[in-house]
Amino acid sequence: MLTTEEKQELRRDMAESSAWAKAELKRRRDVKNQKNSEHGIDDGIDKGHFSN
Repeated sequence: MLTTEEKQELRRDMAESSAWAKAELKRRRDVKNQKNSEHGIDDGIDKGHFSN
């Protein structure tokens, strides 16, 4: 069994890891979107109209 202090430390580590992962995914998505926009590539979805 983990002590209360060990549980708190584990929760803190998990929260930090989660925050890092979210930030890293956002950074990678931003880099990808920037590269795509430089090359004129989009997601192929016309935001103003629905396709049939």
